[in-house]
Amino acid sequence: MMRRETDLLDLENGQQVMIAFHLHKKCFSIRLVSTRKVVGYTDRIVVRNVSFPISASGRMRVLRERRKNVHAFVRGNYEKDLQYNDGHGFREAYYNPYEVAAFVDRETLEPIGAADVVLCERGQVYYWRVDIDG
Repeated sequence: MMRRETDLLDLENGQQVMIAFHLHKKCFSIRLVSTRKVVGYTDRIVVRNVSFPISASGRMRVLRERRKNVHAFVRGNYEKDLQYNDGHGFREAYYNPYEVAAFVDRETLEPIGAADVVLCERGQVYYWRVDIDG
């Protein structure tokens, strides 16, 4: 069951957002890039023109303290029309600060620097890139 529909978030087409998995709420938190403030939580969101920023110092702190903190994001542009994308043909991305230093393809373990479209759903991140996926 959805905690909150993406449609109900106060987002406008083209707004840049940063998405992180919220460990305690078990859903995604959505921050506006312009303000860095959390504007809502959702179980599912789709964004385009995506990068995967990771704070090196945040990751080092996780490794040093053995305690997770928010330091890795999916950053992209929100588009209302994309929210109905079913993710067919997308590949799964993976990030675990104890195992990899960047988001990687779950199957190949190749680093993913950017993607055309990303679907964040059920605690997972799925991506699609024109250059590798057609």
